[in-house]
Amino acid sequence: MPKTLLISSLLCILLVMLGINQGFDVSDEGLYVLLAHPLQENQAGIFNYDLFFKAIYEFSGIHFGIVGLRFLRLVLYGFGALGLVVFYKNILGEKRHSVFVYLLAILGLFAGYGFLPASLSYNHLTVVLACCWLAMLSSKDKAVGKHILLGLILGLLVYVKVTAAILLGGMTLLILNIQRQLSWKILGMLLLPYLVLELSFYGLFEQNSILRLVDGIAMQTERADYQSILLLKHTLVGLFWILLVFGLAWVVFEKISNRLLQWGIILSASSYIFFKTWITEEWNHFFLLIGVVLMAFILSKSDLYTLSKSKKGWLLLLFFLPFLLHFGSNVYWLRIGIHYAVFWILGIHLLMEEMPEKRRIGYHYGVSLMSLLLVFNGLWWHPFEQKSLWNATEYWEYLPGKSIYLTQNQIAKLEELKTKVGREEKLLAVYRISGIPYLLGKTMPKTPGIWDQEQLRQHFPKGDSNQLFVYYPLQKLPDNFSGQAILLNSWE
Repeated sequence: MPKTLLISSLLCILLVMLGINQGFDVSDEGLYVLLAHPLQENQAGIFNYDLFFKAIYEFSGIHFGIVGLRFLRLVLYGFGALGLVVFYKNILGEKRHSVFVYLLAILGLFAGYGFLPASLSYNHLTVVLACCWLAMLSSKDKAVGKHILLGLILGLLVYVKVTAAILLGGMTLLILNIQRQLSWKILGMLLLPYLVLELSFYGLFEQNSILRLVDGIAMQTERADYQSILLLKHTLVGLFWILLVFGLAWVVFEKISNRLLQWGIILSASSYIFFKTWITEEWNHFFLLIGVVLMAFILSKSDLYTLSKSKKGWLLLLFFLPFLLHFGSNVYWLRIGIHYAVFWILGIHLLMEEMPEKRRIGYHYGVSLMSLLLVFNGLWWHPFEQKSLWNATEYWEYLPGKSIYLTQNQIAKLEELKTKVGREEKLLAVYRISGIPYLLGKTMPKTPGIWDQEQLRQHFPKGDSNQLFVYYPLQKLPDNFSGQAILLNSWE
C-alpha cells in the first residue's frame, strides 16, 4: 500500500510541475502574486504576509514570480505533511516517524489543488501553519523551545489570516491549561516571537500587522460581504450540512441492520444534499460528504470506550479544525472545505487503526484516486477561472526573466492593453482583475486588490486623479469616481 500512495503522490507532483508555467487567473491569483511583489503597496491590509516577501527581497533580492510561488506552495506542502507526521507520532507515542503517514498527509494536502488557483496564497499558508501547530501542540516536551516555536507559528498566522490566529491562539491556551502547562511565563514565550516580528518589520518598513489591521478591519467590516453575521453564516451553514449528513449516517448504521437498506438510505439522502448544496461550478464537497459518511460508518463499528480521553480530544480537534481555519472567509465552507480535507483524512486513518486491513487498503486507494482526480481537474481540466491548461501555449514575459504561457486570446488582450496604459509603474484595475497590472509588469496603487464598489470607494474616494485604469464591469463605478477607464469585457 505505501507503494500505491507513493505512485499517486509522484503523479500529483508531476501534474503540478508540468503545468507550473502555464495558465494564469487574473482574479484571485492576481491578488496572490501581487502580495508577493516586493514593490506592491498594501495599505490597510488584512493579509499581511507580504511583509515577509518584502523582507526576503530586501536582504536577498529574490522576487517570487508566478512559477516561484507555485513551486513554493509545493515545497511548503511537503513541510506541512512533515508536521502532521510529527503530530501523529506524538499522539500515538510511537518511536519513529511514519513514511506511510507522510504520503497520506501529502495526498490530503494535494486535494487543495481542487479549488482556487495554483499559486501560493493565504489559504495554503493557513493550512501548512495549522499542520505545524498540531505538531508543536501535541509535543510532550515542556522546554522553552517548544513554546517559542508554538508562539512563532501563531505569530505567523496573524500575518496570514488573523481570524485563524485568534481561534488557534484560544485553542492553544485552552489545551495548555487542560495539560496544566499554562503560566504567565509560557504566555510570554508565546507572545515573544510575534512582538519581535512586529518590531523588526516596523524597523525595516515602518509598517507592521497591527498598524495595518487597525485600518484594515474597520474598512473590511464596512463591506457588505464581510459583515460578521454573514461570515459566521458561511462557516455555520457548512457545519450544519456536515453534521446533518454525519448524524443521519450514524443513526442509519446504528439502527438498521440490513446493509442494502443502510446504503440505499444514505446514498439517497447524501445525493440529495450534494445536489442541494451544489450552488457553484465546483463539486469538491462531494468528497467532504463521503468523508463524513465514512466517519459515521467507522464510529458505528468502533467501541468508543476503548479510545483514550486524549485520543478522543485530538480526533475532535481534527474534525472541527477545518471550520476554525475557515472562519473569516467570505466563501461558503462547502466550496473551499477541500483545502482542509487533510485533517479529516488523517483523523479517519487514526480511527481505522483497529479495522481490518482490507478496509484500510480500500480507504488508502480511495484517497490516492481522490487526490489525483482533484489535482488533474483543478489544475489542468477545469483550472480556476480559466480554460483548460493545454490551451495555454503562448509565451508572455511579464517582468525581465519572468514568463508564463497563456492562451492566444489572452496574449492579444495584453498586447492591446500594453499599447494603451503607457509606462506608468502603477496601474489601477477594478474589479477582481489584479492580475492584469501584474502581467503588464506593474503594481496597483494603495492595495493589491479591488473586489467591489465599496472597497474602491474606501481606497479612492475621489477616483484616481484622472489616471488611466482598467475596468472589468462586474459592478458600477462610484458616482463621483474620476479617471479614464479602459474597458475589459472578458479574459479567456
